[in-house]
Amino acid sequence: MIAALVRVPLARLVRAPRGWLPIAGWSLLAIVAALSARTSSGADHVLRGTFGFVVLPLLTYGIVSATLGGAGLRPALRGLVALGASPPRAALGSIGVAMTASAVTCGLLAAAVCLVAHTSSDPPLAWDLPASFGVASLGGAAYAGYFCAGSAVGRGAMRGALLALDYVVGAGAGFGSLFTPRGHVMSLLGGPAAFELPRRMSSVLLVLLAVIYVGLAVRLARRVR
Repeated sequence: MIAALVRVPLARLVRAPRGWLPIAGWSLLAIVAALSARTSSGADHVLRGTFGFVVLPLLTYGIVSATLGGAGLRPALRGLVALGASPPRAALGSIGVAMTASAVTCGLLAAAVCLVAHTSSDPPLAWDLPASFGVASLGGAAYAGYFCAGSAVGRGAMRGALLALDYVVGAGAGFGSLFTPRGHVMSLLGGPAAFELPRRMSSVLLVLLAVIYVGLAVRLARRVR
């Protein structure tokens, strides 16, 4: 049963075009931006700009959507629950796949962007590559938990609403940036600090946000209809 809880969402992600097409498309955009930045602004600029502001949240959004078959979290769990899985365990299986896929994909893509766009004005690659991978992996996991929480409301329409909220509230450095992943991710990538917090605190809060949103998603998915 444990293998089935992971196999079903993983199959949705890998086999359906809605899974790999967004990954390919957003990855291509990030690499093109990195190639452009190589002759001008460098890796830090493109990581804070095209990658961090656009690609990271939208890539994770696509991964979560594909993992759930384009539906909400509760509708995506009906088949597993019908086979005897408990809703919380089924929810954790799907969320785990979404978070793992988002963390790995975003981390590897950030490292590739850093490598392609790196110039002499950037920090040494020996430091910049693992830092970029770590920040993007943490950001991808936090965004996945965030979008899974939105997916657990109704038929999943709140997933898009949370994406919009992240752009509106999280884009600034005000109090609202504490509650969505964007402010903390941008801070860790060298942008403005979220509500003037130290960057190390943003790392802690990203982990905390991921835990909170996963817990909320699992709680909301307890009643599969």
